[in-house]
Amino acid sequence: MSYLVLARKWRPRTFDDIVSQEYVTLSLKNAVYSGKIAHAFIFSGPRGVGKTSTARILAKALNCASGPTPEPCSECAFCKEIAEGKSLDVIEIDAASHTGVNDVREIIENVKYLPASGKYKIYIIDEAHMLSQSAFNALLKTLEEPPPHVLFILATTEAHKIPVTILSRCQRYDFRKVPVEKIKE
Repeated sequence: MSYLVLARKWRPRTFDDIVSQEYVTLSLKNAVYSGKIAHAFIFSGPRGVGKTSTARILAKALNCASGPTPEPCSECAFCKEIAEGKSLDVIEIDAASHTGVNDVREIIENVKYLPASGKYKIYIIDEAHMLSQSAFNALLKTLEEPPPHVLFILATTEAHKIPVTILSRCQRYDFRKVPVEKIKE
């Protein structure tokens, strides 16, 4: 019998599955639908409100075989690879353990390469506030003018620790705490 973590079993698979973040999900769906996708996002909010899940769903929406689409199919090879964390085009980085400038320089070196199979290469930097000042400085130029096939999503619980120079180059979405009533449902 295989072991499956409960959080993975119940992880949202579409924008509509994200709980209590209607403003964020509607804005992202509209952006995908209209084709007006920012090159960099900041998802900020308390722990456990769906920032990383929303980042993965956005990655699926942009790289889905039937897309870009606000409703990723979750059935095509791209969607399945992203959901399983096996996509070569969606790179998740835990900034808590990769805080240095050399980690960011590796990202900068790799952004010039086209996606392996999807339409976009998406970098999800979780706990982005943990990056060092020199790492943020190294990321700045690439964040300002990334190649057209690259997107950055910075997820953080402490947006006030992210330099203003980075914040000003990203489209920011503030996630709200999920009400207890919604959790009970």
